[in-house]
Amino acid sequence: MIAIIRTHEKGRSQFLCELDIMQFTENQVRDRMIERGIKDDAFFICGFSDWNVDRIMSLSEVYLLKRCIVGLYDGDDYIVQYLLKKGLSVLAIVTKFYVFLSKDEKEAMRYVLKNVSFDSLIDFWQRSVTWANALNAYIQSGILLNTSKGFYVLKTEGG
Repeated sequence: MIAIIRTHEKGRSQFLCELDIMQFTENQVRDRMIERGIKDDAFFICGFSDWNVDRIMSLSEVYLLKRCIVGLYDGDDYIVQYLLKKGLSVLAIVTKFYVFLSKDEKEAMRYVLKNVSFDSLIDFWQRSVTWANALNAYIQSGILLNTSKGFYVLKTEGG
């Protein structure tokens, strides 16, 4: 999680450094900026070089993502990277929790349809027409993520 940090002053921005966010606390970064005479509102993060993500964020938002990676995903940053690349906001990312389900799309569909009544299932298939449309309905709604690693499912309370 190598953050690209830039400073800005009088409408101009300038590259400051790249920083491994996983190695430092938010307070350590802020303290170092103060030591260098850089005020809180005079710097920003413009992406992550190791993730090939360009996104303007505050330091607080970056540390929300770090807490999500450490607390929800046990240090695995794959889902956070994936969701950033899909364009989700920091708030949307940190308020969702996905778990790996399977590489098999049939297994993924079995999981999401396991508590659906038979009548609802028939209606769903009639509206979907094809298997790909049915699967895509869950992907578009954010219930499933179809990634290069396989399918992840959104966990809800009690789900």
